[in-house]
Amino acid sequence: MGNRIYSRSPVKRSLLIFVAAICIWPVVASAETDKVPDELANQAANAGKVLVLVGLNVPWTLEGTLTENEIVTQRQAIGLAQNDLLTQLSGTEFRIVRVYDSIPGIALEVGNDALAVLRKSNSVSNVLPDRPINPAASPGEIEGTSTKTPVKDPPLTPGVVPTDLFIEAANSGAVLVLVGLKTPWSPEGPLSKEMVAAQRGAIAAAQNYLLTELGDTEYRITRRYRAIPGIALEVGLDALKVLARSVAVTNVLRDRPAISAR
Repeated sequence: MGNRIYSRSPVKRSLLIFVAAICIWPVVASAETDKVPDELANQAANAGKVLVLVGLNVPWTLEGTLTENEIVTQRQAIGLAQNDLLTQLSGTEFRIVRVYDSIPGIALEVGNDALAVLRKSNSVSNVLPDRPINPAASPGEIEGTSTKTPVKDPPLTPGVVPTDLFIEAANSGAVLVLVGLKTPWSPEGPLSKEMVAAQRGAIAAAQNYLLTELGDTEYRITRRYRAIPGIALEVGLDALKVLARSVAVTNVLRDRPAISAR
């Protein structure tokens, strides 16, 4: 059986995994073969192992809509499902990459035998490809132990981040967003040079504040505006959760990919 390594703290990566593409949508595969994409099976067959994000069959609701007691109950159910799956994987080749508290999933590195178990398991809703993470362990990561706490994050603020963005981040590993920032703003046309400079300074300060909040999450700046109170980012699930809680954020909208000029 592979070594088990639990990782609870946020990890920086050059590309977003989605973090967490952990099946936060209520979809259950219609057949065993639907759970594991062909690309994963082929990669495992060729390389002997593959990084995967495993969605678990656990009823789930966005925590921002739940009471504290409901959050605790939901996280306990997620933990039980994770432990049940790990028991099923006993005797196969696998390694735990990340264990999640607030979404029903787990990130693993698995061999062919473990992938076969995932395909057949009633605990699994689907299996998605994961991306490599920074191998450097964060403080507090201890091999073979779990540091799970029932409620460690404040609730999300409903409405700031649309639910479909959480789903897309979990599904694809990353989502492009436009983030509105809380700072006084007026069109620059009527403003004096001094006021323009002051307003742009306030916008930059709000951007820097938000980026500091996002420091331990997966994100990438795609556009940084000088004249309007906002910033364009590519974010993973952990960063999206920070945006949903941040006092610096007014709203989060879906962005479109930049079109390269030929």
